[in-house]
Amino acid sequence: MWRIVASIGQVRRRKGSFMKKICEALAATPLFDGLNHDLFHDVCVKTSIRLVWKGEVLANEGDPCTGIGIIVEGQLAMQKYSSSGDFATLELLGAGEVFGEYLIFGSRHTYTVTIEAVTNSKVVFISRETLTGLLYQNPKLMQNFLAILSDRVHAQNRRLSLLSQKSLRQKIASYLLEMLHDQLEEEGRSPKDVKQIVSTQAVELPVSKEVVARLLAMPRPSFSRELINMEREGLIRVSGRVIWLLDPDGLERGVIEGFRS
Repeated sequence: MWRIVASIGQVRRRKGSFMKKICEALAATPLFDGLNHDLFHDVCVKTSIRLVWKGEVLANEGDPCTGIGIIVEGQLAMQKYSSSGDFATLELLGAGEVFGEYLIFGSRHTYTVTIEAVTNSKVVFISRETLTGLLYQNPKLMQNFLAILSDRVHAQNRRLSLLSQKSLRQKIASYLLEMLHDQLEEEGRSPKDVKQIVSTQAVELPVSKEVVARLLAMPRPSFSRELINMEREGLIRVSGRVIWLLDPDGLERGVIEGFRS
């Protein structure tokens, strides 16, 4: 009898510990930022953290979207496949980011892209019914949700601007400068501050060069070849995934005016 009671106690402790991990994971995401845990306690009870392996598909284009996914750990990619099996990477999503949010209130509730794991990842899924109930009950959560939607629109606009660049070099330079600006913003600095001191700025590619090439809608060999040419001309220096921006002003002029052959 004692062994049975002890086993029940162990199960309860494990369940409580697991639920605590879910609550801590959700509390660390932008969607639940600033919210009292009591407001989303029921979500922690009803949901679980799903382990997703690298290369695993979470949703195919055309699948119904029944809620949102929140990335707790790892990296996912939004892929667009052609009938021939070729694909382009439209966007990379990391820890704390959400997918499926733009389909919750829209007239269309099916995925327009394929969601695939780039690395082993952990994801929490919240149903549409649960999410909408929480949003209507809490203005702060609604504000966080609208901020996520706004950031998604901003990211899409940046991507359109990136892909509208005429040459491969302009695309690459624009991408590197965007990474630099994001990095400086996180550090509380601006490009103007950096220009006042003599320093070389470096950025690190978040994924492999092959994935970055897909993001920029160009063949992997063309991406590598252009990096080599830019390095020869003193614009950058490449060390694995780390790229040193030796001439940020030259890169910026090239994006705006076009690089001279």
